[in-house]
Amino acid sequence: MKTLLFGALALAAVVAAPSASYALTYAYVNQSGEVMTMEAANPNQAIMTAPNIGLHSGVMLLTDSSDPVIGDSVDGV
Repeated sequence: MKTLLFGALALAAVVAAPSASYALTYAYVNQSGEVMTMEAANPNQAIMTAPNIGLHSGVMLLTDSSDPVIGDSVDGV
């Protein structure tokens, strides 16, 4: 029984590892007009899970987490 449980846990870890290791950083504008960042596996997931994302905001893939756009303020939100 222990072997079966250990095997099932190992399989679950192997299946979950690729999704966790491919998390990318996205920038978006929140409802206050501030540029925020979040990690997600793809742009659709980023849009769906971004906290307080602005009504007309999309997401932008960041290749450098120190991008100067982070923390900026956007007018007209």
